[in-house]
Amino acid sequence: MRLMVRCLPLFLLCALVVRAEAQQAGVELRVPVKTLELGEAVSVQLVCTNTSVPDLPEITAIDGLDLRIVNPTPAQFSQTSIVNGRVSKKTTFTFSLQLVAQKEGKHSLPSIEVTAGGKTYHTKPIPIVVRSTETVSVPRGDRYMFVEIEIDRTSVYVTESFVATLVFGIRKVQIGQRLYELNLLRNVLDQRRSQLSVFSGSQVTQSESRLRDSQGVVHPFTTYRIEKVMRAEQVGETLVGPVFLKAQYPTALRRGFFGGLEVSQARSETARADAVVVTVKAPPVRGRPAHFTGAIGRYAMHADAKPKRVRLAQPLTLTVTIQGRPLEGVAGPDLARQPELASRFDFIKDEWIGDIEGGKKVFRRAVFPKQEGKQTIPPLVWSYFDPKTERYVTLTSEPVDLFVEPPESDPNAAEPANGPNVSGFAPTTLTLLTGGISPNYIDPDAVLASQTSSWGLAWGLSALAFPPLLCLIVARTARHRTRLRADTGYARRRHARRRALAAVNKALARASDSATGADLVVAMTRYLADHFNLPPGELTASDVREVLSISGLDAETVEEISCFLEAGEAMRYRPGVTDPSSSQRKAADVRRWIRRIEKRL
Repeated sequence: MRLMVRCLPLFLLCALVVRAEAQQAGVELRVPVKTLELGEAVSVQLVCTNTSVPDLPEITAIDGLDLRIVNPTPAQFSQTSIVNGRVSKKTTFTFSLQLVAQKEGKHSLPSIEVTAGGKTYHTKPIPIVVRSTETVSVPRGDRYMFVEIEIDRTSVYVTESFVATLVFGIRKVQIGQRLYELNLLRNVLDQRRSQLSVFSGSQVTQSESRLRDSQGVVHPFTTYRIEKVMRAEQVGETLVGPVFLKAQYPTALRRGFFGGLEVSQARSETARADAVVVTVKAPPVRGRPAHFTGAIGRYAMHADAKPKRVRLAQPLTLTVTIQGRPLEGVAGPDLARQPELASRFDFIKDEWIGDIEGGKKVFRRAVFPKQEGKQTIPPLVWSYFDPKTERYVTLTSEPVDLFVEPPESDPNAAEPANGPNVSGFAPTTLTLLTGGISPNYIDPDAVLASQTSSWGLAWGLSALAFPPLLCLIVARTARHRTRLRADTGYARRRHARRRALAAVNKALARASDSATGADLVVAMTRYLADHFNLPPGELTASDVREVLSISGLDAETVEEISCFLEAGEAMRYRPGVTDPSSSQRKAADVRRWIRRIEKRL
């Protein structure tokens, strides 16, 4: 009997757990209204009850309806209740969706398949009726709410931009002879049931206006305006809209609990603007030049190269600047299609991606001269399509004169058998001399015996100052170590120079010039990342140029470092070519740049 009494709570707990687990699992699509007006939007919920975490369901296309998921990650909610001794536990995962009525008629939301924990569930089909909104061409003043879509151009070329403007107004609330100042967007417009299409989320400006109806009565309105600059991305037809607005227009007001006005009675008002079709055209194929890279607009081009004097096989930076609008997506000249340039210089022939700097697009590429003496970067050719004149325009840059010196001879080529002579002078031996002002001593005992020692005032003051000086040194050392542990950026800057110089010395021990040059580029890049506390990932020459330009370093040093790193990037993609310049000279340049950065920054 006692055993049964003791086990009774356990039996009851097991019974409750079984009841809690026995709740039925399933999915349901909850639609608040099943009759919509054309263009109306409504929030829909896909609720998964007592399932595992569901996978993101796939929504198939529905003719006449647009149903899409708003939150890809479902919201989770758990609830446990006890009624008459019965425990009920329910867990739900809810996806939020938006349903937009796009076509008049009778439609059906098909069954949606949901997979959770390896099990498959299906929702029930739901019928939806879409009725058209009566659109009557009446003056704005005759309506309680109006909406219009304005487009500045309905025919554009691909990549061009056009301005779409949404204008809608709501009549101010007037009951009897009294005019009430309400926030119409918040208290009148039903934003959940309205559909702003491409204008959703954009900035709204408002103004006050007075409109006259067909009877001659003047009504005050609040007019709202949304402007959106749109870019034509694909050839074909682009739809702007439709836009549907729904409002609960007040017919009676009352005082709320906190003294403000509340809507006690309202009637439904709707307004709809049909979609405006914008035709997006492609540039004509006929007459298209070979140097056309897809730019559409009006542009100017300039080319330059630095430095103007280099050694054979050393890189120089070719810079092409394109100015005009639009700059997004504009590609630079295709260097592979410039045969005269390819015959005189080596360069990477992949896609040329530029950077937008100060309203211009700048393209940079490292090129390597093939011949000595006076050389010229030939005129570069680039074409664009002018949508104003609907003609192709070809631009040609000015030639850039250069001078290419012979390659520098390797100083390590003729070293003596017993190793290099660093000083360049023949070794000498010391000779013992006597006489003169003071003879040389060669015996250490004689040197010590000739010295006199005395304790004076300076020694006494030094002995007194030593303890506080030692305390100061210990305190400063402790603070320095604490800062090194707490501030990783400070620690990286403190150790950047020492690590970089060690890497330079290690690079000079490499057997080949190409390997040494690659190691020097890595050492310089890592030094800049540590000194400026940048992410430890590999920096590009473009990143370094930007960081150094805003750091206050002189322009000449910035250009030298950038060209050095650009050359390193280019050598990486040109494994068959080696730079004949001296490794010692490269290392000296790296040390000089590090000293200049440490001194000036």
